[in-house]
Amino acid sequence: MQRMQDATFKALLRGKGEKARLARALGVDKATVTRWTQHRVPAESVLEVEKATGIPRTTIRPDIYPNDPCAASPEPSEAAQ
Repeated sequence: MQRMQDATFKALLRGKGEKARLARALGVDKATVTRWTQHRVPAESVLEVEKATGIPRTTIRPDIYPNDPCAASPEPSEAAQ
């Protein structure tokens, strides 16, 4: 399975200073955020990233948070971690 991050998430963090702002908000290095945009956000960080950016979890990690309108408050699956 290809581990490439959803293109929409990557595009949303392309704005000037967006990666640095997110890194500061989460207390991680900018290099960590860059790595997330090149690969994917770890399952344990998805909800923090969603809260800090307003980017829906279904965009950040569609593999563990499918865009299912019938799903109620999805939690990450153990297998996806």
